[in-house]
Amino acid sequence: MSEDAAPNTGPASCGTIPVVAIGASAGGLVPLEDFFRTAPADAGWCYIVIQHLSPDYRSVMDEVLGRKTRMRIMHIQDGLEIAPNTIYLNRPNTRSTLDYNTFRTSTYTPEDHVPHLPIDSMFASLASRGGDRTAAVILSGAGRDGANGAQILHAAGGALLVQAPQDADFPSMPRAALALGIHDRIASAARLADDIREIFDTGQRASPPPDAGSEPDITAAILELLEKQHHLDFGSYKEINVQRRILRRRALRGIDDPRQYLDLLMADPDAVNELYQDLLIGVTHFYRDPEAIALLRTSVIEPLVDRKSDHEIIRVWVAGCASGEEAYTIAIELNEAMEKSGNHRSFRIIATDVHRQSIDQASTGTYSEQAVRRVPQHLRDKYFTRKGNLYAVAPVLRQRIIFSVHDALSDPPFLDLDLVSCRNLLIYLRDKSQARVISMFSFGLRRHGALLLGPSETLGRFHEQFQVVNARWRLFRKATDRRLFDSAVVSRNTHIAPRSHAPHAHNDDSIPTPKPQPRLSPMLREFADMRGREAMLRAYDVLLKRYTPASLLVTSDSEVLSWFGAASVFVDTRSNLTDWSVEHILHRDLHFVINVALEKLRSGDFETFSRRVEIELGEMHPQAVTLTFEPLDRTSKPGLMLIRIRLEDGAEQLPAAPADQAGEEISSQDAMLLARRVHELERDLRLTEETLQHVTERLEASGEELQASNEELQASNEELQASNEELQSANEELHAVNEALVAVSAEHEHKIVELSSLNAETEQLLDRLNTGVIVVDEALLVKRFSGLVGRLFSLEPHDVNRKLSVIGPRFSFIDLTEATRRVLETNETIIARGLCEGRGITIEVRPALDDHGNGTGAFVIFRPED
Repeated sequence: MSEDAAPNTGPASCGTIPVVAIGASAGGLVPLEDFFRTAPADAGWCYIVIQHLSPDYRSVMDEVLGRKTRMRIMHIQDGLEIAPNTIYLNRPNTRSTLDYNTFRTSTYTPEDHVPHLPIDSMFASLASRGGDRTAAVILSGAGRDGANGAQILHAAGGALLVQAPQDADFPSMPRAALALGIHDRIASAARLADDIREIFDTGQRASPPPDAGSEPDITAAILELLEKQHHLDFGSYKEINVQRRILRRRALRGIDDPRQYLDLLMADPDAVNELYQDLLIGVTHFYRDPEAIALLRTSVIEPLVDRKSDHEIIRVWVAGCASGEEAYTIAIELNEAMEKSGNHRSFRIIATDVHRQSIDQASTGTYSEQAVRRVPQHLRDKYFTRKGNLYAVAPVLRQRIIFSVHDALSDPPFLDLDLVSCRNLLIYLRDKSQARVISMFSFGLRRHGALLLGPSETLGRFHEQFQVVNARWRLFRKATDRRLFDSAVVSRNTHIAPRSHAPHAHNDDSIPTPKPQPRLSPMLREFADMRGREAMLRAYDVLLKRYTPASLLVTSDSEVLSWFGAASVFVDTRSNLTDWSVEHILHRDLHFVINVALEKLRSGDFETFSRRVEIELGEMHPQAVTLTFEPLDRTSKPGLMLIRIRLEDGAEQLPAAPADQAGEEISSQDAMLLARRVHELERDLRLTEETLQHVTERLEASGEELQASNEELQASNEELQASNEELQSANEELHAVNEALVAVSAEHEHKIVELSSLNAETEQLLDRLNTGVIVVDEALLVKRFSGLVGRLFSLEPHDVNRKLSVIGPRFSFIDLTEATRRVLETNETIIARGLCEGRGITIEVRPALDDHGNGTGAFVIFRPED
């Protein structure tokens, strides 16, 4: 139908319109026709067709699809609201997205990355609607456009259906989607519409297996194997997600029988590990949903930085961090906010995931060029260092993030948190498990702490504990001081110990029988242990600051691990935040004597000893200090050494040191020890210089060889340049041929316009002549009919290609089907006159002949009398 036709109405209201987005490229015309031939026209669905279109090409897809469906067909425009029972087509050279129910468009510019990926853009934008009653369909096409967008949509809960590659003329796009292993259905284009209806009506994603009766038991056995080998209960995950991964692993193994796959898992631990890795693969990116990150920065991070005092640490938990991109993104934004405010207070990000390999990858802090492409260029230059084809995260970020294996479903939450980010984890969990995780987050957050969820996730029954900061991006703020967690966890994990019999001491019945005490689950015991540990650590910090003698903890690698008490007077970290070595952060007057002790620690000839030195502290008089060096750990590498500092003038009120620990002056032996070390280093330096000289000579020889090779390459380059000139000539010829093809294409398009005009004029002429025509082929199928016939006999466009005997008009004076059959057999004209609904009418059935006089069909002509 044209854009002027009135839209059909369906059962869906504007707020709940199901959306079916279809991506197609090369070879996609026939699959689109097959799809819409079977697609329901009155189900209330909205169809969005995204193709790869040349910028200067006028698409006739609306006319092509108009012959296959009676739905309204429109081109996408910016600000247009979607409607049910309507097909929307993208425009050339335009990026189209859907903001909930409103289209947003933008024109591609020369600065945009190429190739343009319009299908990815549309699929990814559908994730903001949530996955309910949203489906993505990938048909024939070259490349892998649509795969990334489909992955984002599927993570939000949308369905993914793919045309079978063997049915596609260009199978690259279907294969790229299938390689992700997240597709819900794979079928021919003509069957996909029925599959979508089944998914929307029943919620059943995967096709039911032929032996569905035994499938639940087999699945339960598989989950039991996974839990036994990897100590992770997948029973909390949605069954459809688990089934999809199991089916994918079966397909990759070439196993059709579920029982056979279970036998394989029982016999091969590696196969169980493969399934485990497949089940826990996460989807994450740097700066995923930039609008959400910008909102988090302005609404949470910047106010948090301004509100915190200097001694308070900002604590963030990124749950389900996968390979770490989300954690590093938040770390960048925190650091940027602190630099903007001029306040360089400390922050700590705890990034956790249940998947060990993902945590190991995140801990390395190295990512591919493709992975960091989403990071703004100025931030990429600031926080990443390029190493070959990889980008390494700067130490200033890496040192502030702790990556740890942690199960948010069963392990205790972290406490006193200012922000929790958990995006697109809850959508994989059952409702009860979702509530359990939300309760953990609520338990760990401080009052006014923020919680960031995925765009299709909700708080459930814990919504009263939070205030909504932004509903679209699911950003919340905790509104109470109460620490509640899911009561179902308590009832499920708390058991009452059996009543024990009290002992009767001296037959004294007055001794009370102990009341039964609740025996807490390991998880709840962890809660109590963690709170106790944190309280004790805080107490230790206070005691260390108040009572511990001034001390330094140093490794044999000259790294300062920590300092205690008044030793902070001799430490300066302001000029160096990352390299905490003796030379960089300790007072210069301590370097000599500490280096003597370090040399003894490295050589293994180390007993506790003391030295007395004088230290210049600003404009004051020199301060006499006694340093006592004590080895702590000589076996591990590097070794550890404790340095106790005692001020000689009594400024620090400490007991007098024992006589055997009285500080000695720096002796000549100390100087000899360091001189021997300097001599060894000089010898190593000379050896290094000799080696370097040898390497330099080898490099010079290699340089001469490279010079000769370069001359040969120059000669080859000249030959290649000549070949390039020949190719350029051939390219010019191809360009000329291309121009000719463009001209031919323009002619064909002109012919199409002429034929469309001729068809309209013919229709108008027949109306003026009060003549109607039905054209049938040799099989008596109606190929077309004029407007007059449609009005007289109530024919519809979908009656084309149906039998004349089924849709043709009935007359008392002629059997139209039989007369047409005789004309096809004899090529002779039949004319009949009679009455139709009280009016006279003349019917002529004439043969349609080709240039050789052979019959190709028949014309049935109607001339009603006025």
